[in-house]
Amino acid sequence: MVTFDKESQARILKVAEQRREGIEIEEMDERIDFVMDMHPEYDELWEMGELACYPQEVEGKIVNPFVHTVLHVRVDRQILIESPPFVAETQKRLEEAGMDSHEALHAIIQEYANIYFDNFRKDRGFDELAYYNQLKNMNYQKKED
Repeated sequence: MVTFDKESQARILKVAEQRREGIEIEEMDERIDFVMDMHPEYDELWEMGELACYPQEVEGKIVNPFVHTVLHVRVDRQILIESPPFVAETQKRLEEAGMDSHEALHAIIQEYANIYFDNFRKDRGFDELAYYNQLKNMNYQKKED
């Protein structure tokens, strides 16, 4: 599992380097590669090595590419293996309501991150019930042009 540690930093940076050099990505790193495909705006940042693991300005926003990638991989995996099942159900519901797949994934990631970091600051475990409730209450209404 990808976590917020030095080992995961090294793993993500290794995948970025393999992508640049055209080296085949190992099966265990395919989800990282998949997430990197969704975020080409980070490609130049990965070339910075460990500095890419700190907040950077990208397209006028301050983001941490490492944290964003870890969160993406975690939630993407939840959807892929349907565990917990309500995450994949929420993704499907949002898409059926007209939300773009990547936008729906980011909406779910936002809820996951809020709960994860709030509980981390309070030295508590992840609150799956809060996650369930937040996702259950997520709605999307397509904007009229």
